[in-house]
Parts: sequence; C-alpha cells; structure tokens
Amino acid sequence: MWRLRDDDSKAVITAVEQIHSAHRECHLHLPETAVIFFMGKGIDYLVEHYNAEEMSEPFPRFLNRCPIWKINELNLCFLDGGRGAPQAADTVETLAALGVENIIAVGMCGAFDKKTRIGEIIVPQKAFIEEGTSLHYYESIDASFPNGDLLHIAATLFDINTYPIVSTDAIYRQTFRKERLWRENGAVGVDMETSAVFSVAHYLGLKAVALLMVSDIHPIKQDAPKWEWHMTKEMKSHLAEQGITLAKQLVELCART
Repeated sequence: MWRLRDDDSKAVITAVEQIHSAHRECHLHLPETAVIFFMGKGIDYLVEHYNAEEMSEPFPRFLNRCPIWKINELNLCFLDGGRGAPQAADTVETLAALGVENIIAVGMCGAFDKKTRIGEIIVPQKAFIEEGTSLHYYESIDASFPNGDLLHIAATLFDINTYPIVSTDAIYRQTFRKERLWRENGAVGVDMETSAVFSVAHYLGLKAVALLMVSDIHPIKQDAPKWEWHMTKEMKSHLAEQGITLAKQLVELCART
C-alpha cells in the first residue's frame, strides 16, 4: 500500500487548486448528479437524442480537459471519464470539487465467467482492486464498493444481476491463472476504472454506482478460441440510455427528499 500511515501533510496539488489555478480559472456550476462514460459513442447518443447543452467551459481536470454537457430539464450533467484508474480518479475528484454528489459510471467489461453473456448489463456489487490509484487513498484496501442505496435502485430499476468484478491497470497481464483466481473469488469480469471510481467517491463522501455491459467473453482455457470484440454502436446506445434512465430516477428521488 502506498498511502503513508499517519500522513497528515497537505497534497502538493488538489482538485480545487487545479480548477482555480491562475492559468485556467473555472466558473462551472454542476448539478448534483453526473454520468461518466468510460467508453466511446455514449456521449454522441445523448447529444443526439436529448436536449443536451455543451457547457461554456471545458471540464477542468488535470489529465486532459474535455467538454462537459448538461441536460437542464433533467438537472444532470455527463462527460467522458477518460480511460484507466488515474484519469477516473481525476474525474471524480474534479466533479466533487464542482459540487457533484452522485456519480453513475457507465462502461464495459470483459467477462471470464459463463454466468454472463455478451451484451448483458451488470451492476457491480464490488470491485476487486488491481489498480494502483486506490492504494494512495487507503492504507489497506482489497476491494471497493458502490453506494448501497444506488446499487439497490439500479438493480431494481432494470432487474439486472449484481456481480463482483475486477479493475486492473495491466491489460496485458490478465493471465489465465489470474482470471481463474478472480473467478474463484466470485468475480465475473474485468475493467480498468470501476474500483477507482468507487474508492475515490467513498473517500470524498460521494455516492457512486456503475453500469457495465459485457463486451466480450474471455477464453477460459488456453486452447479455447480467442476472444473477439462484440460491442456495436446499438449496444453502446442502449447502455447510454440505461445510464441516463438511472440518472433521471436518481434525480427524481433526490428532489422528493
């Protein structure tokens, strides 16, 4: 673990300081709920099918500023979260600094368990941590978890399965032995961001949940046929629609409480 015990010293740079740095002063005001896409085409779908307004300033994260959109009548915003745990954490930290309280992460996972099928949407009930970013936030952590209320809302709203997954930094080190061990621990798929979204959101006091679509099924044995990419534009559009449907439900619940 890389968080030093009893380290109460200040971070050299924070999301708030990054947002309001001298060379990129920011005046964005974001709604409480944000949808983060960790895949292509999701944003394109929402821009095409909803009255989405690109905000006047780019999203001011440290790693690659990007456009961010708002759907005013739904009181939510959405953006591309980047790729990998460091950029996911940067995105979550920046959203928190700009007033976001609820995060819906939408992306894909590669499955290595026959319980799942290609195109299935799952709600991860926990994410085993094999990425390094989370280890800078906690002295000891093996897995991170979504907010329990959001997990229940998502699973009930769509009547979909909840499974553990794994998030990893090393796309070329998902060995057959390692995937077998993941499977033995109950995990069904792997991505690169979810565990960091959950761990950083919890650290900052935010609520987070994820919707992941199974994009491919990994071979279980070395002599099995190689995996193939199966995601289509239509599948991504369906996933994006589910993400916005969950966000709308969450916004309505918040408005009633």
